[in-house]
Amino acid sequence: MSTNEPQTELLYRENLCWMMLDDKKLFLGIVGTSIIVYNGIRFVVNWLRVDRSPWIPVGTVKALYVYPVKSCKGKSVFSMYCDAMGPIAGEIKDRQFIVVNGKTGLFYTGRQKPSMVLIECELQDGVLTMTYVDGRSVKVKLDEVLKRKEVKVARKKRGWGRLFHNERCDGLDCGDEAASFLTDILQEPDTRLLMYTKGLYTERGIVTKRTSWNTEVPLRTDKTAFADDAPYMIMSQTSLDSLNERLKEKAVIERFRPVILVDKCTEWDEDKWLSVHIGDTTLQCLQPCFRCVMTTIHPTTGTMDSAVEPLKTLRSFRLAPEGPLRDEHKDSPMFGVDAGIITPGYIHVGQTVYVRYKSAYRKSTPFYYH
Repeated sequence: MSTNEPQTELLYRENLCWMMLDDKKLFLGIVGTSIIVYNGIRFVVNWLRVDRSPWIPVGTVKALYVYPVKSCKGKSVFSMYCDAMGPIAGEIKDRQFIVVNGKTGLFYTGRQKPSMVLIECELQDGVLTMTYVDGRSVKVKLDEVLKRKEVKVARKKRGWGRLFHNERCDGLDCGDEAASFLTDILQEPDTRLLMYTKGLYTERGIVTKRTSWNTEVPLRTDKTAFADDAPYMIMSQTSLDSLNERLKEKAVIERFRPVILVDKCTEWDEDKWLSVHIGDTTLQCLQPCFRCVMTTIHPTTGTMDSAVEPLKTLRSFRLAPEGPLRDEHKDSPMFGVDAGIITPGYIHVGQTVYVRYKSAYRKSTPFYYH
């Protein structure tokens, strides 16, 4: 064997190592470049997806409402903070409390117990005060509820621990005094009041569904405590006026339980809204608000209308168009729009309401541009 062979072998191995190193550098370079290109494409796509149509003034905020206890009387407020979980006015968080059967966990609403709308709720200095129309009342100290930390489960109909859309949501029991008060009012044994607070187990998640009505709405999940279908529901006074023109007995806004009431816009204009901007707050319109027998409850008597009004009249002209939306919601008419938060912030009565329209309706606005 030649004396040069070991040196040749050594040089060969050294060159091979350098080649492998160069290959690794090339590989890493390709990977790095790919990541940069991928992120660049994502940035461009997301940038293009952002709706850059103008904000169009359509009206003003006429009224704001929060509902401390689900299905109980709402409270009119001048201002509120629009949080992702729902509106907050002072110490009141929207639908933070729910009434349930203590043995089964089934929750009650005005649909089963219309007299619930006569229970007025106030929350001040950490004390929830519930007052019935006949003067009976009860006070619940929230610090004591938190201290006891007695967790119970709210559910709807099937299976323990299930609430809306078969989702589970836990709550803290608010004590025997509140239970006795509600048991007497609703005439149901072992009625309990539960409070949702951050950190409790919940499966509540409102997921956007693709329909012909909301194809432009981004896929998203909104969280609530005990609200039905969205953290916010927006209505217009002009649409209510339009409905009332068809009714013998005029319906008051309290029947429909909005969070935000808009005035001075075109009737039924909310069907066309993609997003809403008030002050520093931006909301994403999610879907129409589909109406049920809650609308038939008279807010001052706590009784259901024998003629099923105004629900019957709404069904005559406000059902969803034929297709998947009608198949899902059947004879539940549309009135108002459900919404979630894009940008949280404070809003108050009197502010201008701006909207972005769905693309199909932009040409009909005076601010349309290509």
